[in-house]
Amino acid sequence: MRTLTTLLLALTSMIATAPAWAQEGHARYAVDTHYRVLDEPVSVDNPDKIEVREFFFYGCPHCYDAEPIINDWLQDKPDDVNYVRTPVLFLKNAEPLARAFYVAQNQGILEEVHTPIFNEIHKHREPLFSVPALANFFRNYGMKPDKFNELYSSFGVSTKVKQAESLAREYGIRGVPAFTVNGQYVILRKNLKNDQETFKVIDYLIEKVRQENN
Repeated sequence: MRTLTTLLLALTSMIATAPAWAQEGHARYAVDTHYRVLDEPVSVDNPDKIEVREFFFYGCPHCYDAEPIINDWLQDKPDDVNYVRTPVLFLKNAEPLARAFYVAQNQGILEEVHTPIFNEIHKHREPLFSVPALANFFRNYGMKPDKFNELYSSFGVSTKVKQAESLAREYGIRGVPAFTVNGQYVILRKNLKNDQETFKVIDYLIEKVRQENN
């Protein structure tokens, strides 16, 4: 009886001293089930913040479906988190849209065109998979086709595309949408119920990084 009492007291003490984020039901998220840990961490854009990176393709219906959940999460994004989007290159028709993403970023209109590109492809069924189609789309945002074509093939945009391709390889990304946290963790979406749970795992890992950094 004394041994059982001692064991119960020890367990109670462990629960009482566990981190708050583990007591809130988040402890059910497990390595190699809900996320994996990279053998070699990947460099993040801003080391002063916790990075959440999204790998996506504008032509992907699952990426399109995830956009409202992502946007809702971004509305309350913690100040210590840096959210980064990275287009992938390994899918059919991906490169023109990846280049368009970086053209928009170069011109400071990415937030303005990001959702409309998704909508044009998935809602309005416009095939924005060629340079002429994309150049015509960017007319709506004050960019002449000659300017778009110049930036599309520019050294700066080409460098960004190569970096994006390299990042997907470093993280071992093979499908989209895919999410990583702080250059260390990759979410295993195949084992999660939906996009809402994906972001619960992301929140869990953000807090995990905070605890590790303290």
